[in-house]
Amino acid sequence: MKKIRTVNKREIEELEEPVELKLITKCPAKWILIDEETGQVYRGSNSTEVGKMWELIRPQK
Repeated sequence: MKKIRTVNKREIEELEEPVELKLITKCPAKWILIDEETGQVYRGSNSTEVGKMWELIRPQK
């Protein structure tokens, strides 16, 4: 059975398994990642360590 989440007034499907999203860049700090469900905002970092590639710059609302 599909799980549906409502995010910003849109219904979106929650997958059963996680997927990997990759970004390849020479300038990671210019990229911003926004979690539309929680409001958290992240900026790309120079780290190559999983879990440290994105730096939290605005915590959850």
